[in-house]
Amino acid sequence: MHLGGTGVLYAKPGWTDRPNIQNRRMRLERVFIHQLLRLVRKFLPILVMALIAIPAWNYVTRRVQRSGSFRAVRKLPTGVSVHTEGFTYSRTEGGRTQFTVHAKQSVVLTDNKYMLDDVDAVVFGKTEKEPTRNITGKQCVFQQETNDFECKGNVEVELDARTVVRSEQILYNHRERTITSPGRADVAQGGTTGRTNYLQYAVETGLLTLKGDVYIHTEDRTEVQAATVVFQEKENWTSLSGGVLLKAPNGWIQGLNGRSDLEAGTNKPKIITIDGNVTGEFTPAGSRDTWRIRSAWLEAEMSPAGVVQHVKTRGDAQIEKVGGNVPQRVKGEEIDTTLTNGRIDALEARQNASMVLGDGQTLTAPLIWTNGTGSIRTTGKSLLDLGDSTIDGREFNVENGEETVIFSTSRPAILKKAGEQESSADQTRATFDSRTNMLIELVQTGNFQFKDPQRTARAQSAQSSQGGTVITLIGSAVVTDADRRLEAPEVRLNQADNSFIATKNVISSVNDPEQQLLVKAARAEGGADSVVYTGNVQLWRVDAYVKADRIDARGQVGKGSRVHAEALPGKKVQSNLQNVRTTSETLDYDDANGLVHYTGHVHGQKQDMIMETPDMTVKLQDNKLTEIVASGGVTVTRGDRKGTGERAVYDAASDVVTLTGQNAQLYDKQQGLTQGSLIKIGKREETVSVQGETGAPTVTKHPVNGKK
Repeated sequence: MHLGGTGVLYAKPGWTDRPNIQNRRMRLERVFIHQLLRLVRKFLPILVMALIAIPAWNYVTRRVQRSGSFRAVRKLPTGVSVHTEGFTYSRTEGGRTQFTVHAKQSVVLTDNKYMLDDVDAVVFGKTEKEPTRNITGKQCVFQQETNDFECKGNVEVELDARTVVRSEQILYNHRERTITSPGRADVAQGGTTGRTNYLQYAVETGLLTLKGDVYIHTEDRTEVQAATVVFQEKENWTSLSGGVLLKAPNGWIQGLNGRSDLEAGTNKPKIITIDGNVTGEFTPAGSRDTWRIRSAWLEAEMSPAGVVQHVKTRGDAQIEKVGGNVPQRVKGEEIDTTLTNGRIDALEARQNASMVLGDGQTLTAPLIWTNGTGSIRTTGKSLLDLGDSTIDGREFNVENGEETVIFSTSRPAILKKAGEQESSADQTRATFDSRTNMLIELVQTGNFQFKDPQRTARAQSAQSSQGGTVITLIGSAVVTDADRRLEAPEVRLNQADNSFIATKNVISSVNDPEQQLLVKAARAEGGADSVVYTGNVQLWRVDAYVKADRIDARGQVGKGSRVHAEALPGKKVQSNLQNVRTTSETLDYDDANGLVHYTGHVHGQKQDMIMETPDMTVKLQDNKLTEIVASGGVTVTRGDRKGTGERAVYDAASDVVTLTGQNAQLYDKQQGLTQGSLIKIGKREETVSVQGETGAPTVTKHPVNGKK
């Protein structure tokens, strides 16, 4: 029997040293999932080796009988009835020898007891296939009536050719067919040693029991400690109880109880179980990192070759790396690991499962599945925290790489970021930097919704970049903030500078119902205090209208805003403000000062009055026109009259236009041409006033209707 037969269990499965790894696979040494699964693969052999070591004491080879040397006859004690040299006794039942006792010297006591010296006893199994057990002792007492015997003083029991039990006292009970050491017993097998305060072996059932401070030390420096160890040869199992501790040079595991189901004939472990507050600690060779494991129950399923195939943990299970710069941990009420040919296929954590992927990276779900390449899947309601980003949804897919973490889900999910930023969609795909947790790219499609303290938005889909600060809304995009509502097929929002770009049939409106501002354009770009509209721009505000190729709007409407409109070369700005219809090359509106300034081939019309000038300013008060000033050469047409001058001023209160300038003149169909330095053209009394150049007023009044 080979007690230390753990060589198979320590055969390296080749997790990290596999040749011909495909180029597309990630470098797993620094990925948590890989390290975690390496822990499971490397740590379990400690448990397997320890639990296979114990039953090996009793279940491998058949006993080889041996002949003991006989010692000198001792002096006959008091009360002896018969004293003989040499003694042999065999007990046969059903045609088969049960046991044989040989002694160099025997003394028959008066109570039918035999006191034997230099004893060699052989206890046979029930069948020839069962191994024999050899007991040697210096002094033994044999009871003929019961066929029991007791040996004391340096007693040895050979369970097979390689395994020896040593004790100061051994009892054989023939009726029960048991071999018992009621006191301390030492066991040796090859380089493995052990001790126990009590040992009992049942020959018929094959049950071997060790009790009281059981300690085993293997030749590969593995230690096993337990209060009780039981081996069942015929039913092929072994168990440990009363506090189990398994120690190896690079780690340990402990629990209240342990069990191993063995393969018949080979006694290789098939299923190994530890239960009752299971904890363990492991430091991989060549690493400074320490891994800890805990659960209420742990089970390992072994292959016929002695390789771990499946590991189950139950009851608040956790595997954690302590030390190092990056915390790593997986938790769940249940954690299962599947392996093929020593290679990790998958790890699955269930029931309140959580996984720490890296620093500031946590995943929680009812079920988390992962494999050795870093692929992760969840089922049920799931939550992923990466830095300042949180994704809340269902059925997540995560690729945990060395440089990036790639997330996706085909179910509705909500992404929250610092600063009360929140977005949601029917489908989400995101890429994060593994080291900084910064959001590199985010794509959300289907019923996209967005909000932050400044605005809300919706669209068919959205793409985020630059750490999530830039969001591009695609398809029927609508953005609303405290001041305006923006609609466009595509809108790009920049959170860093609170700016936006909208393209393709943009519609912008003011939320204040009293202002009633609406702008349409091919493109809009701006921020909190300014917007630039370009491409067939049209602006409506209450009774005002402006059409231009470009409009710059600054400030809040109704609160000192400014508007600049301009036309492309060869085109004109069209406007209608306070019933003044105008075309010009540029238009500037100053809401705070109540001014509208037109430049460049200005053509303005108010009712029957038309002004043509390079420069014209309309003055407003309380949103009503009070004055129009034109300069730089003016032509005024009013009815049948047409006047020209260097400057013209229209006073809304008097409804009079005053032309001034050295060459001011007025032409009337009926009266002809009139010149002067100041010409007033009125409408109410159909009169015209003219003042001469000398300053002495010369006024000519005549009816405009042509009457003489």
